[in-house]
This record gives sequence, C-alpha cells and structure tokens, in this order.
Amino acid sequence: MIDIAGLVPGASEGRGLGNAFLSHINATDGIFQVLRAFDDEDVIHTEGDVNPIRDMEIIRTELIAKDIQHVTREIEDRAKVIQRTNDKTAKVEHALLEKVLEGFNEGRMVKDMIWSNAEIELLNMFLFLTAKPIIYLINLSEPDYIRKKNKWLAKIAKWINENGGGTIIPISVALE
Repeated sequence: MIDIAGLVPGASEGRGLGNAFLSHINATDGIFQVLRAFDDEDVIHTEGDVNPIRDMEIIRTELIAKDIQHVTREIEDRAKVIQRTNDKTAKVEHALLEKVLEGFNEGRMVKDMIWSNAEIELLNMFLFLTAKPIIYLINLSEPDYIRKKNKWLAKIAKWINENGGGTIIPISVALE
C-alpha cells in the first residue's frame, strides 16, 4: 500500500502534488479513496470545508483529465502509424482509444465502461488511471462510527451508485 496525499483541483495540470500524485497512482493496482465525512475545527480541509461529494468529484475529474491527456497522445501516435503504414493493429487500437476518449468526454471512467474481452486485453496495455478499481473508505468521527450514522453516508452511497458503483467501507481513523 502506498499512502498518497490528497488530490486537489488542477492536479492533472500540475497543481498541488500534481503529476507526482498521479504517477504514484499509476504504480498501484487499485485505489482506496479515503473520504473525510466528519467536522473538526482542528483538522483543516484544502477546500475550506468538509464535502465528500465534492471531493469525489474532484478526484474523478482529475483522474479523467489525466487519462484524457494520455489517450490523446496514444490516439495521435496510432494515427501517425496508420498514415505511414496502414497497420491493422494500429487501426484497431485507434478505434478503441477513440471509444475510450468518447467515454471520458461523457464523464465516465474506463472501469465503468462496457468492454469485450478482446478490448480489455488491449486496454490493459495503456494503464489508464480510471481503469483501476476503487474502494471508498469513509472516515467518520468516532461517535458517528459507533452509532453507525452520519449525515454524509447516504449522499456518498448515492453518488457512488450513480457514478459506476464501488465498495464502501465506513471507518473511523480516530477510533482505530
């Protein structure tokens, strides 16, 4: 496991830890996304207030933005090969990458799109950040964790279900 500092808006363009953050994710097989769902005046939040929905949207947006940069380069590379050699493999890859880009433009992650087995084999070559499975760890206050209630849990679950789904695990770092 690699503990990576939080992602900020604009990371795909170098803001915050930027590309270093995103390259750390590239080295992983999956993502545990820790979401803060408790208020504490002594613990500051980079965005000024606690809003795990906004935080999930930021991470999703930045991962997709970084993958758009990656897929755009790959599409350009395949187009050059096709133009020079008319290579059949490059044509298949180009078509697949265009399909990936279309999904990104609709706000979808690779992991949430429908693929054939052959497409999955090809996709695995590209190591898209948005292809990685995500487990959502919802960090609750100790009292919320004990009583199994929090004002954010239902909203978080709804957002996750509407955005590709995933495993949700409530935790309390303070209690642990």
